[in-house]
Amino acid sequence: MLRWLFTFQFPKSLSFALGLTLSISFFPVLVANPDLLESDTYYYDTVGQNLNRPPQRPHPNLHVPNVPVKHGVTVFSNIPTDKTAYPYLQTTINFVEAHFAFKAFLSDGTEVSYSTRGEHVRYSKCNGEICIIVSQKNVLGVSNTSTEWEKGHIFGEERYEVAMGHRAALVASDRKLYLYNGYTNHWDTISLEQEILRGFANLYDKVAIITSRRILVVDLPSEGQFEQNLLLRGIYQFEMRDGFINFYSSDKLWMFRHLTEAFEEVDLTD
Repeated sequence: MLRWLFTFQFPKSLSFALGLTLSISFFPVLVANPDLLESDTYYYDTVGQNLNRPPQRPHPNLHVPNVPVKHGVTVFSNIPTDKTAYPYLQTTINFVEAHFAFKAFLSDGTEVSYSTRGEHVRYSKCNGEICIIVSQKNVLGVSNTSTEWEKGHIFGEERYEVAMGHRAALVASDRKLYLYNGYTNHWDTISLEQEILRGFANLYDKVAIITSRRILVVDLPSEGQFEQNLLLRGIYQFEMRDGFINFYSSDKLWMFRHLTEAFEEVDLTD
């Protein structure tokens, strides 16, 4: 009986099919599993190989610079304590980044475009009624009262700090302050000669700027600038109100009144 089992011959066709099946079973099988990573396909070798990701080739129309761009743009933080009670201010302007362009959409539906060809955008943001862009060679602003992006030129500085208000924005380098006025759609340049920026705030149509040497209040609609020398004192706290702005030093208070557009000095040691 056993001799009969070992001497049994398979039909030729069945032998061929069995041999083909065994050959395929020992050949590495690649199984696609697209669920391993979103939008990518990984391939698994069932013979025991590790997960292998196919080499990524850049899109032919995508320019990838060989040297990484150093941004050098940070968000400014006040050194004096800002006690201003800011109301809720809705952002009513927006932009989208298109192919070599930024398209701003104003509150009335107007579309305002700016070509960024030849520029590396380092910072961009919208807040309240304004949007700004900082590139390696320009600062740009647009507001709901604009007809185009307003350009201001910067001159080779590598590091910037950016502060956004509702109607005004500040781009500060080590040497200059670039103030964007959302009312007039205009950039003002303020020189920093042996000064350090300490504070910035924007409430409605007024801007407060504090440096290591002075206080500067800007009325946005008229573009008027009002200055107070700090007399070697430092400001540790300030507060913007509807009718006035208070700047507190250790022994003095400087109050800027909107009605008179002048500073009043109060001695806090009395």
